[in-house]
Amino acid sequence: MVTAGYPAHRPARRHTHRALAVGAVAFVYTVVMAGGTLTIPLYVLWAARFGFGPLTTVVVFVAYVVGVVGTLLVAGSLSDAIGRRPVLALSLALTALSAVGFALADGLAVLLVSRVLSGVATGLITATATSAIAELVRGRRTAAVLGTAANVGGLSLGVVAAGVLAQCVTAPTHTVFWCYLGMCAVAGVCWLVIPETADRTAAWRPRIRRPVLPDGSSRVRSFVASGVLVAASSGVNGFFSSLAPAFLRDDLGVSNFAVIGVGVGALFVSALLAQIVMPAALLRRDIGTALLAVGMIVIEAALWTRSAPLFVVGTVFAGAAVGTLLRHGLSVTDALCGPGNRAELNATYFLFLYSGLVVPVLLLGFADQAVGTRVSSAMLAAVVVSTALVGLALGRRTGPTSTPDTVSRPSTHLTPVEENHE
Repeated sequence: MVTAGYPAHRPARRHTHRALAVGAVAFVYTVVMAGGTLTIPLYVLWAARFGFGPLTTVVVFVAYVVGVVGTLLVAGSLSDAIGRRPVLALSLALTALSAVGFALADGLAVLLVSRVLSGVATGLITATATSAIAELVRGRRTAAVLGTAANVGGLSLGVVAAGVLAQCVTAPTHTVFWCYLGMCAVAGVCWLVIPETADRTAAWRPRIRRPVLPDGSSRVRSFVASGVLVAASSGVNGFFSSLAPAFLRDDLGVSNFAVIGVGVGALFVSALLAQIVMPAALLRRDIGTALLAVGMIVIEAALWTRSAPLFVVGTVFAGAAVGTLLRHGLSVTDALCGPGNRAELNATYFLFLYSGLVVPVLLLGFADQAVGTRVSSAMLAAVVVSTALVGLALGRRTGPTSTPDTVSRPSTHLTPVEENHE
């Protein structure tokens, strides 16, 4: 039966268009995030070519984090005001520009500028793409899985692809980025089918914004607890994104770039699989913290015993912790978003995430120069686990979540997953 004015095929067509749009957003998100990790296996080549050591490698990585954090502070809510599509396009253009810079780099200054541009692209797309997916997908859990899969999937794809290419092609510090520009071109075509999903009711001015928090003290504690935990897991990301390749080569005797790329990428692949495979009932703060502690202990044992297989085992545990805590935090953040501040609250969450990269990695860089790899990595493990325990303790203090206006603002309800964590 066909109702006049509403053809029977229209719902199916809408579903197809929506699925295509979700796939396009996820692909653009994945490509931009991959650009942030392409450099990881190549640091050792640049270090030899330009003559810098571990501390300078950390500085180059921190330049990326500065770009991310600065963008989240200044333009985290930009897509709430001007729309998701323009910001997605801008982030894609910036990551392509950074790739050109890396491909043509002839010194440390160009690497730093290109890394900042890559960070700005990441800062723009994280909150924007996460918000666009949440607005296109019915179901918070599905949206959280897709968002985190695109984020972490891009990170793992970037480092593994760069490692394999570095082993197989000539002039890898150039070829890797020319190949990546081809992927950016494909992502640009995908961008054409992305619809605008933002209401564009929020005003935006270029200024440093104070990070926003949800309403209600219990909701604030829940949000901050998730933020502190993801910041702790980011310390692991920072280590793998900066100095892990040098540790694998110098301390564990791994010289094959493809193996280094896969070894580092195992963290992100494990994080991705944890988000997709792990049952919702296990997406809890205590489980994520336990996995993180086990992973850091095993990685430390691997570095002290110079065991590459043990390092991989620890990497898998740490990656599972990263994925668990990231997906948990995104689910909590989405549940606490209001209709007009989705990108802004997501930006605050990612501010926790990327801020957690800076201090542990800087500590590792300075300590590595002063006391060596083993002691410095033990200090990093202590900082990461201690921070996670603080977040876990803060989360346990969170009480029942209810507000007088629960009926009028259902978007602030905690998901069943979050309620199980309290």
